[in-house]
Amino acid sequence: MRDQLMCALVYGEAKTKKGVEHIAKRFGKCPHVNLMATKGKQLFATFFLPKRERWWIEYVEKRPEITFGLRKAKVTIVDNVNYPKKLEERRPKKLQRVSPCGSNCGVCPSYKKCLGCPATIFYKHTRNGSIRMGNVRGERKDART
Repeated sequence: MRDQLMCALVYGEAKTKKGVEHIAKRFGKCPHVNLMATKGKQLFATFFLPKRERWWIEYVEKRPEITFGLRKAKVTIVDNVNYPKKLEERRPKKLQRVSPCGSNCGVCPSYKKCLGCPATIFYKHTRNGSIRMGNVRGERKDART
């Protein structure tokens, strides 16, 4: 069975308008991102991610500069999502070695704690409650394609 997803709302501020647009472009392709928008130097984003990855999104608030390149960030984990009825990550049909944002899970110091990016071969996804590694050939082995 897949991990249950949660919804996190992220509000952030960058140093410049150009900076926030760069951040939105880089992280907008993240499988966890459902919405990413900017206004001036502000960033607004909605993430759907596994509940056991809560630490990851909370780290964005604790260390916005090193995680997203933001000057400051506020993360809110919501209690209920009324729409859409089903939370889903955006997963690619073919897995890559490098995530859409350009990060490499294989060399990340947080990888021991983290499930990895769902768009990469390093993703430790669940099936029937057990964790298993992604396919090194880049093919998705679970039912979602």
